[in-house]
Amino acid sequence: MLKSLKIENVALIEEQYIEFYEGLNVISGETGAGKSIIINALSFALGSRADKTLIRTGADYAKVTANFIININNQITEVLNELEVPVEENIVIVRKMFVDGKSDIKVNGMPFSLSMLKRLTASIIDIYGQFEHSNLLDERKHLSILDDFGGKDIQNILNEYKLIYDKLYNLYKQLQEYGGDEKERLNKIDYLTYQINEIKMINPQIDEDIELTNKKNVMLNAEKLADAYNFAKMTLDESEYNARLAINLAKNKLNNIISIDNNAENLVNRLKSLEIELDDIINEISNLSNNCEFNEQEFNEIDQRLDSIKLLKRKYGNQIQDILNALEIAENQLTNLNNCNEIIDKITNEINETKNQLMIVAQKLSQKRQEIAKKLENEMSLQFKELGMNSASFVVKFDKVDFYALGIDKVEFMFSANLGEPVKSLNKIISGGELSRFMLGIKTIFAKINNIGTQIYDEIDAGISGHIGQVIAIKLNNISKTCQVITISHLSQIVSMADYLFKIQKIEKNNKTYSILSQLNEDESLLEIARLSGGENIGNHAIEFAKQMKNWAKNIKKEK
Repeated sequence: MLKSLKIENVALIEEQYIEFYEGLNVISGETGAGKSIIINALSFALGSRADKTLIRTGADYAKVTANFIININNQITEVLNELEVPVEENIVIVRKMFVDGKSDIKVNGMPFSLSMLKRLTASIIDIYGQFEHSNLLDERKHLSILDDFGGKDIQNILNEYKLIYDKLYNLYKQLQEYGGDEKERLNKIDYLTYQINEIKMINPQIDEDIELTNKKNVMLNAEKLADAYNFAKMTLDESEYNARLAINLAKNKLNNIISIDNNAENLVNRLKSLEIELDDIINEISNLSNNCEFNEQEFNEIDQRLDSIKLLKRKYGNQIQDILNALEIAENQLTNLNNCNEIIDKITNEINETKNQLMIVAQKLSQKRQEIAKKLENEMSLQFKELGMNSASFVVKFDKVDFYALGIDKVEFMFSANLGEPVKSLNKIISGGELSRFMLGIKTIFAKINNIGTQIYDEIDAGISGHIGQVIAIKLNNISKTCQVITISHLSQIVSMADYLFKIQKIEKNNKTYSILSQLNEDESLLEIARLSGGENIGNHAIEFAKQMKNWAKNIKKEK
């Protein structure tokens, strides 16, 4: 059971410590007072997704501490051992989230991941929220609900089925690597042959695209390049005061003073080297200048070549090396496909054998599901009677489908609320009040199967009133005899039935709004029942009605 909950900086709650008890715990309060904050805070502690909007405005973090006292059983022990948590009756979960998005989870002081936390809490507490209505109406969820009801009887066969199904999937995957069936293989051979021929026909070379692009750029700028080379050549060799003449004059002048200064000889030698280098530069400039001609035919050939390489890049990769790699892969695949008949025959035979094995297990799984479905139908019939739906009918409808990851069954829950009316799809005919009772029946059944110690209901009474409200109140009381129940309610019948009643209310202090939860005594409980029955202006009649409601609840509780 949930022993206590400490909430810090969650929405409108600054700090709140709540003790819960065995039996039926009911939380009431005005609309908008913050009842949902309690459930949101608890859901956060149990591993639900949350964002920074959960943190109270102005605070640096939100923190929730949930203290559980659990009954040690085989299921709990198995989960705790799996998570490497010491088996103890007391489990303390602390989850903290900071404004920067970071979070911290500890269970009995040990660091936990979110997935570990969800695995643990699923075995000790069950929360029913408004969103579960849509889950129940979604027929895609019905098969998993049925399988959960079947427990290990279903899970063991399903595990066996999944192993064979995975094997079959991998065999088909292997077959695809060899081209699939004969028709697919021939198509793939044609495609690979086309790819190989296409690349080989163009035959791109490493860095060819770079060299062609540079050459194309040179041709596009031929006039500009020729002007630059001609100017350089004239400056170095052809003008009146060119570089060659200047070097020659300087060399001759220095030759005349070698006999006077030994340093001059070294300078003359260096000028001779410079003269040789200059000759080489002038010759290279001349060659480059002569090549600066725009050849339209050559330019078009380069352009077409680059387009061909660009086409290959679009298909096979951004670099020529990628294209060549694709060619090598295609050639290897083609070789394998042309020499794989024996392998394909072997895989095909294994596929056929595996499909036969899978069908045997799938039929066994389907048969077991139908047995489990009958049990669920009978259990729901008992629940309907307790929930005041004596004429309601519930059927699990089966349709056969092709193999998929969960078997060959498509399951849909069918329902009729009235005698003589045929069952139809649950999501087409069920009313809000019927759906609440239907969900309560499902939850009651699963709580017994899973040995869940605490059930949380977030406004299970939504959309119902009057006699149905009494039925729901009685049902919650009956559930609370075997496990702890915590529920949020705005219905006087349920509030009257509470073993422990809490009220949440909003206050304003220092220009801030706070939500505060307090446990009500007997007199305060009567006032709350009266408020829910008669509104704000509570008179003697409302108080008398509240007393009658409380006496009605006490009499119900005395019944076995």
